[in-house]
Amino acid sequence: SISSCEESKQVVTSVYYFPKAGITYQKLLAATDCFSEASVIGSGACGTVHKAVMHDGTIIAVKKLKPHGECSSIDSDSNLILYEYMANGSLGELLHGNREMPLLDWNTRYNIALGAAEGLRYLHCHCKPKIIHRDIKSNNILLDDLMEAHVGDFGLAKVIDLSNSKTVSAVAGSYGYIAPEYAFTMKVTEKCDVYSFGVVLLELITGQPAVQPLDQGGDLVNWVRRSLHNTKPPYPTFDNRLDLSMRSSVEEISLVLKIALFCTSESPFDRPTMNEVIAMLIDARASTNSFPSSPTSETPLNEHASPQGELGFCTSFSFAGRRAAAADLDADMIFDKEHPVY
Repeated sequence: SISSCEESKQVVTSVYYFPKAGITYQKLLAATDCFSEASVIGSGACGTVHKAVMHDGTIIAVKKLKPHGECSSIDSDSNLILYEYMANGSLGELLHGNREMPLLDWNTRYNIALGAAEGLRYLHCHCKPKIIHRDIKSNNILLDDLMEAHVGDFGLAKVIDLSNSKTVSAVAGSYGYIAPEYAFTMKVTEKCDVYSFGVVLLELITGQPAVQPLDQGGDLVNWVRRSLHNTKPPYPTFDNRLDLSMRSSVEEISLVLKIALFCTSESPFDRPTMNEVIAMLIDARASTNSFPSSPTSETPLNEHASPQGELGFCTSFSFAGRRAAAADLDADMIFDKEHPVY
């Protein structure tokens, strides 16, 4: 789902948003202690986010936009955007922050992936004209008190007309998440967001950050592909904090890993749409839940078991034929019975 209550001028170009009834600038000053450093809960290229505790106990997030630049408000007299407060912060903080934070089990990670995918699909398919986020990353996937995912931070978002792509004046986004063709051609399409989402899937699977040491590939996509081609298995591709004792979990993670490889294909033409990504994620869960040997799918794996078992890569993926060519080699490594990934 989409977390913001208001959008920056790149998302909405002709509509003014007015404050929620009863919320005034003076009340926001009081709720944030005059936008003090103590109230800061995040910052980015477009501004700083403050936690505001209103007089009735309601908590909201207030982004104070920088006064100049493309992120500034459509109303020159206003530079505040109000957001729903996300009690559990960002996915990036939970995955890569303090290791004493609550562990995200695989079921929670799967639901976060599906929720973020649905939010991104809304931008691409249900907004007219479509919106390309341009900065999908784990730090911009926010989690509410129920751990439901919300796509946030539209400071770099662009409204795209009916043409297939749009050339921008400068590459925007975060290193490790930027699609190769965007970096080289500066043409932005929804497939750039799909690539970034694929990187987020890899973060959920591996627990690794998007940026990696240069001697390990420089970014997570290269790190994973190198790992899958490593000739000395088992290679620790899956996050070692995950419980991999159940066959069904290992099967599902393996399928989601293949989806991530589809999304991060070098060519944008080989990447799925977000509609297709959601269909694959749903099929991945359905296929593991309806696996023919389901009575054993919840039994522990022995140390020599393969994550494939009798399961080939989800044959119910309706468009797998053409897309699969983009990641066949990696898929073979994932499901090689002699070289399990986990």
